[in-house]
Amino acid sequence: MITFKRLLLNFMLLTATATFVTSCEVEDGVDGTDGVNGSDGANGSDGEDFTPEPAMFSNKSNLEPLVAMMPQFNYVNAYSILSSSDTLSNDFKLVGAQDGAGLLKDPNSDGYMYIVNAEDTYAVSRIMLDKYLTPVSGEWLLNSSVADYARQCSGTMWEAEIHGGSQDLFLSASESINYDVKGIDPYMTPEPGADFGLDALGEFSWENAVPLPKVAYPGKTVIIGGDDDSSGSEGQVALYLSENGDADLENGKIYVLRFKEISDGNNGKTTVNTGEIYNESNLDFQQTYAVEFVEIANGKDFTKDEMEDACVAVQASAFMRVEDVDYQKGSASNNRNVYFAVTGRGPGRGTYNDWGTVYKLELDENNPLEGQLTQVVSGNTSSNNADGNVSVLQSPDNICVTENFVYFQEDPNSFDRGHSAYIYQSDLNGNNVNPVLEFVVRQDLAENGSTGLSGEYGALTDISEKVGVPGTFMLNLQPHYWKDESFKGRDGHTFTDGTYEDNQGGQIVLLQGLPR
Repeated sequence: MITFKRLLLNFMLLTATATFVTSCEVEDGVDGTDGVNGSDGANGSDGEDFTPEPAMFSNKSNLEPLVAMMPQFNYVNAYSILSSSDTLSNDFKLVGAQDGAGLLKDPNSDGYMYIVNAEDTYAVSRIMLDKYLTPVSGEWLLNSSVADYARQCSGTMWEAEIHGGSQDLFLSASESINYDVKGIDPYMTPEPGADFGLDALGEFSWENAVPLPKVAYPGKTVIIGGDDDSSGSEGQVALYLSENGDADLENGKIYVLRFKEISDGNNGKTTVNTGEIYNESNLDFQQTYAVEFVEIANGKDFTKDEMEDACVAVQASAFMRVEDVDYQKGSASNNRNVYFAVTGRGPGRGTYNDWGTVYKLELDENNPLEGQLTQVVSGNTSSNNADGNVSVLQSPDNICVTENFVYFQEDPNSFDRGHSAYIYQSDLNGNNVNPVLEFVVRQDLAENGSTGLSGEYGALTDISEKVGVPGTFMLNLQPHYWKDESFKGRDGHTFTDGTYEDNQGGQIVLLQGLPR
C-alpha cells in the first residue's frame, strides 16, 4: 500500500510539472474540433517470388578450376567456366590444348562468343555464352579436315573498332605441319574445312600474329608475330606492314628484326658489324639497344624453309624460340610498346638461352621499322650470361600485357625447375616479379595417377571492358596429363590412321580481381 501511494504521488507531481512547462498562454485556448479519420488505403497486389540472378563469378563447370592462387594474390578468385567433362545443350564438348582466344559481344543476344583454337586438335571453336558467361552451345569454325591443317598454336582477335577496318577477324597462327596465319570470320556460318589462309603474312613457325591498334600508326596495318623455331635461322620476330590503310591483309611487306647495337662485353654498347648474325647472348640484361626491321623481299611467296634461308641472308637476329606477343594497353603511345616471350631451349643443350626471357620492344613513334629493345625478364640466373632476375623461371610461353602489368606464363613440359607452371606478374620494366597462380596437377585425373608437371596455359585475356567488371580475365588451361579416349574426334573430323588424333582434356577458367 505504501508503494502504491508513493507511485500515485510521483505521477501527480510529473503531471503538474508537464502542465506548467507546456502552458505559456495566460488564457485558455479555444477547444479544437475532432479531426476526420482518413480512409484505409487499397491493399497492394501480391509480389512475385524473389529469384536471384545467376552470378557471373561462379563455377559453371562440373570440374573445379585447375589453378591455385598464390598467397600474395589471395584476393583474386578463379572459377571454372567449361571443361572437357561438360556437355553443352547442342552436345558440344570441349577438347584439350585450348590456346589463343578472343571474346566478342554476341550481336544476336545480350551474351558473348568466345573464339578459341585448340592446337593439338588443329581446330578453332566458337563457344556461345550468356550474359553471365555461362556456356550455352558451341560449334567448330575450323577443324582438321582442311587440306593444310596445322597446329593452331595461338591466336588474337582483330577487332575492327580497335585494330581498324570494318570486320572482326580471328587470327589463328600455325606453328607446325603447315605454316600460315588464318583469318577466320567469327560470325560466319561454319565452314570447318575451308582454308582461311592469309598468304601475305608469310610462312614462319607462327606462335601468334598480333595486330597493333589503328591509333598506334594511323593509316597503316602493323602485325607482329613470333617464330617459335630453334633450327635454321632459329627464332625471329616478324613484322607485316602495309601503308595501304589500317586493314590491308593482302598487299603489305614482310620484315624481320635485326640488332643495330649489341653489348661491348663491359656493360656498354657497340655498333654491329655488317654481314654478321647476332643472337640473344649479345645483349646484356635490362640494357636497351637500337634495332630495326629489314625486309624479306617477296616473302609472301616463300615456303617456310625458303623463309629460313631468307632470314639468314639478311642477317636477322636470332632468338631461341619466340613465343607469344602482346602490346601495352591504353594510349597510342602505350600501344607501340610490344612485349614478347622467348621460351629458351633448356639446360645442357649448349644454346644461348637455357631458361627463357621476356623482351620489351619500343617502336618508334613515326616508323614501326625502328625501335629500342630491352630484355626485361630472364631466367638465366646461373647460366648463359648469368644475369637474369627470376631464378625459378622455366620456359615462358604465353604473355598478356595490360596498361600497368606484364603477365607471363610458363610451359614446363620440355624442361622444368621442379614446379608446375606458374603465371607471373611484373611491372612494365620487368621489376617486382611475383607468381600469381600455379597450375593444379590432379593425380585423380591422370591415367596412372602420376602426372609429373604436365600442364601449361593458353591465352590469358582481359575481358574487363567487355563485361563491365574491372579485373576480369579468361584463361585457357592445357592439363596434358588429363587424357581419355572419349576426348578424341570431337571437332567432327577423325584422322583415319589416328596419327594426329588427340585425347587430352582442357578447361577454361574465369579470374576475378586480377590487377590491370
